[in-house]
Amino acid sequence: MISYFSNELTTIRQISDLRFGVPILLGHKNSYEIIVAIETLNMETFQKILKYSNSSNLEPYLAITKNRASFLKARVYDENNARIKIPTPISFDWIKSTADPAKDFDYPLKGPYFSIREGNSNISEVAIHFCKKAQLLPSVLIIPINSTDLSQLKKSGLIYQKISKNFEIKTIAENLSLISTGRVPIPGGLNSKVSVFRDLNSLTEHYAIEIGVLDLSQPILTRLHSACFTGDILHSLKCDCGEQLSATINKIQLEKSGVILYLNQEGRGIGLANKMRAYKLQDSGLDTFEANHRLGFNDDERDLSIGSRILKKLGINQIKLLTNNPSKISALENSGIKVIKRLPLLSKETKENKSYIKSKKEKSGHFFL
Repeated sequence: MISYFSNELTTIRQISDLRFGVPILLGHKNSYEIIVAIETLNMETFQKILKYSNSSNLEPYLAITKNRASFLKARVYDENNARIKIPTPISFDWIKSTADPAKDFDYPLKGPYFSIREGNSNISEVAIHFCKKAQLLPSVLIIPINSTDLSQLKKSGLIYQKISKNFEIKTIAENLSLISTGRVPIPGGLNSKVSVFRDLNSLTEHYAIEIGVLDLSQPILTRLHSACFTGDILHSLKCDCGEQLSATINKIQLEKSGVILYLNQEGRGIGLANKMRAYKLQDSGLDTFEANHRLGFNDDERDLSIGSRILKKLGINQIKLLTNNPSKISALENSGIKVIKRLPLLSKETKENKSYIKSKKEKSGHFFL
């Protein structure tokens, strides 16, 4: 994960603006650029901001992730992303189709793509990261502007932020605050309470569910569970998330105490809308990781260090972890939580989840023993 430090309020507002289709302004050294998320870009905004490329005499370009670029067979010269030249005349539909995999079949002959090698990629790197934080498709339209246009656009209300070589966005885990705690009776007779933690960067909330009386002198039975609307609420057969959550509650009740950290990182951190896009791609034959890549995401976009920060706020430093995911073990241990023991969560393999479980086992090293 990118570890950037910035004016937090400005960052929050810029991420929110991208989500609503409002352009933002980023600067680096003597370069200034208009940024707009392609997913939320509409024709009216497109026509307005395109006028500024004429006054700056600098060509607009797209920034996409290396995973999306790989599918489009575009060269990647930057570390994580590719900056793509826009062919003339500039087409709104071409820009949209480059970013959105749903349009790959409607516009199958979009290429060839020509990537930008020269220049600095700092702004595009930050812009893509902001898109991911907004849970949008990670693709942006970037229009370089001059200082005169920058002043005019700032006066019009667009938010500007200057970045530097050391520009950082604080990780979520560094900005968690406990908001409230309340008793929540659950089946099984054990006392339980829910504590709500809020990420002050994105205002996302995560929940700690304490069941029974915790003995902090002993390792606490713990589960890091990422929100899964389809599995936890709808009991979808496509994944094993709902089954794992139910099994966790049963195991904690048998042991008389434990903690479930329910983290709002749907779809391994890409959000529910992008998860549904990935499901549609999976219906065409891609596995869960291939679908993420085609959308422009990594295998896993979650910040698992959130779990360690919450555990520490609860006074928990050693745990018995209910998981099949080795990444969760390493993330917690690297953040100062001692994982005394790993306990498996075995799920029934069905016709519907067979491919999903197979992909997790073969591509991300999940244990199923």
